Amino acid sequence: MRTAAFMAALLFAWLPVSLTAAGGPELLAVSDTTLARPHDLVVSDDGRWLYVADMENDLVRVLDANTLSSIGEIGRGELRSPHDVTFDEWRRLLVADSGNNRIAIYRVEGAHGEYEGDLRGPLSSPEGVTVARDGRVFVTNAGTGSIVVFEGKRVAMNRADLGLRRPHDIEIHRNNTVYVADSGNHRILVLDLDLKPLRELRGPVYRFDEPKYLAFDDRDWLYVADEDNHQVRVFLNEVQPMAVIGSGRAGGGSNQLRKPEGVTTRGNRVWIADTYNNRVVLYRLP
Repeated sequence: MRTAAFMAALLFAWLPVSLTAAGGPELLAVSDTTLARPHDLVVSDDGRWLYVADMENDLVRVLDANTLSSIGEIGRGELRSPHDVTFDEWRRLLVADSGNNRIAIYRVEGAHGEYEGDLRGPLSSPEGVTVARDGRVFVTNAGTGSIVVFEGKRVAMNRADLGLRRPHDIEIHRNNTVYVADSGNHRILVLDLDLKPLRELRGPVYRFDEPKYLAFDDRDWLYVADEDNHQVRVFLNEVQPMAVIGSGRAGGGSNQLRKPEGVTTRGNRVWIADTYNNRVVLYRLP
């Protein structure tokens, strides 16, 4: 029986390694460079606001999602080295407040946010956070290579036995599988909601080099900010390469990124935290 990885290898032989040959990703907007090592980002439900974990500025920057102009900020004086941002079912903004070893929670309205509380526990440089449909909060600890799951304020699970090295993003697919960017192992680990390993994405098909943050779109395309390959790579059904944003050479040109770490998507638009260019870029895929 042919494995998924084998089939993907066959597909990789004829699929373009860059969107350039198919018309190219269209660069729509570029933020200013007052951002400092931006990490993950998330778009508001109405598509108007973009919330960016502005790591070295110790806050969440709010940008106009279309123009990438800076509109406001959240958490100044309260956050330290934030890495990830996501919304829960009550539309509160959860921030992986890495330097404070917690998940900070904000009630947000547009460009404004009010601190509401936090989640604490066995957290050590938490760099990824996501929320399941049942309300449980899943957190990756880069410091200890573990995953912590909260039910309300209570720690329900703390798995440090998965062999993770510096895990960053954690995302839950709509089919209730959990995806972890296991950066130090250059792979994406897929688990069930009880954190039982199901499979891993790594090897010659993927060639990840420090994958950091992930996103899914409504077509089930998986977007991976592949930091040290200086690209955002896109897969269908995990295994079929569909697109690449970034030439693979670090730079600041129209199809160049420098160690990107964050990615989010809506429709055919893709927002990328171009981390070491200290900016956010917006592309439209063909």
